Amino acid sequence: MLTIGRIPRKTQGFFTPLREHFAVPAWKHFCGLVVAITVAHCSTVERLAKLLRGSTHRTNHGEFLWRSVWNESAVMQQIALDMLRSLYRKNGGPCYLILDDTQTLKRAKKMAGVGKLFHHATGKYGTGHTILKACLWYRGVTIPWGSWLWLKRVDAPKQKMPFAKLTQLAAMAIHNAELPLKLNVTVLFDSYYLCDVVADACRSRGWHYIGAAKSNRNLTVCGRKHKLATYGRNVLRRSGRWYRIEGLRSVNSYRVAQRVGHMRHLGEVNVVFSRRRNKKGFIALVSDDLAASPKRIVADYLKRWAIEMYQSYYLHCNRFYHVSGRGLGCVRSAA
Repeated sequence: MLTIGRIPRKTQGFFTPLREHFAVPAWKHFCGLVVAITVAHCSTVERLAKLLRGSTHRTNHGEFLWRSVWNESAVMQQIALDMLRSLYRKNGGPCYLILDDTQTLKRAKKMAGVGKLFHHATGKYGTGHTILKACLWYRGVTIPWGSWLWLKRVDAPKQKMPFAKLTQLAAMAIHNAELPLKLNVTVLFDSYYLCDVVADACRSRGWHYIGAAKSNRNLTVCGRKHKLATYGRNVLRRSGRWYRIEGLRSVNSYRVAQRVGHMRHLGEVNVVFSRRRNKKGFIALVSDDLAASPKRIVADYLKRWAIEMYQSYYLHCNRFYHVSGRGLGCVRSAA
C-alpha cells in the first residue's frame, strides 16, 4: 500500500504561505491530511491515517478537524489568492465570483446547526446542514473561495453567532472578498439571491452581477408591467435571434432576446431571455450592466456551472467531515 513518509519538497511551496495560521501540532495534521486526501481520495479519517507513515492515531486527526482552532476561511482564501497570482495577467481581465448554496444530509441528531430541511436533490425532508459556497472562475480555472454554515434563528444563539439570512450571508461574502483591484469581477448566482441585499453588496464593490429571475417576477418596460413568464416567451418568439455561445464544456445554439426595464428593488436592469435549441423552457437573466450585449450575458452566466461541479466534488468527499458551529473544516476544499 502506498504510504506518505513526509511532505514532498515540490508541494512545500503550496503550504508555506499557510504556516502562520496554525500552531505546530495542528500544522502537521493539516499538511498530512491534505496530502493524504489528494493522493487517495479516501472518505474516512481512519483510511487517511493509515496512509500517513508513523502517523498518530486516527482519533487525533479527528480531534484536529473537530476542535483545533484555526481560521478555515482565511486558509482557503490564501490558497485562492496564491492561485490567482499564478494565473494573473497585467491587465487583470474578467473574473467571476460564483455563489450558491448546497445541502448535506446528516445521520447525527446532535451536531451543531443540524436541523430539518427539504433536500432538493432527493425531493424529501431530512436532517442536515445548509451551506453557502463561493468559488472564483478565472482564465478557465475554478478556484474554491469560501464556505459558510447557515444557522437557523434558533441555532445561531447556541453557537454564539448572530443570525443572518442566506441572502445576508451572501452579501457578507461579497463585501469581504478581497480580490486584486484590476480584476473585472462579475458576481453570478441563481434566482434565490436576486434581491436588493445582494445587488446592493455588488454595487458597493463596483461589481456587476448576473442572476436568474423567477418566472413570476414583474418587469416594467416603457411604463407597462409584464410577468416574465409570458413576456419572455413572446419576446423570444417575435424578436429573438440565434447565437452560437460557448459554455464550459461545449458550444450550443441559443435563441436570445434583450430588454431594458425596471424591476422592483433592483432598479433599472438589463434582462436577457434565453432558450437553448431543442428546449421548450427559457431563462430570464438579470444584470445591472446595461451596456452588456445579450450574447455576452448568456456566455458569462454559463460559467455559473463551475460551482455545480465544485459542489459535486465537495459532497462526494463530505462524508468524513465534521461541521462545527464556527464554520466548516476546509481541509478538503483547500486540497
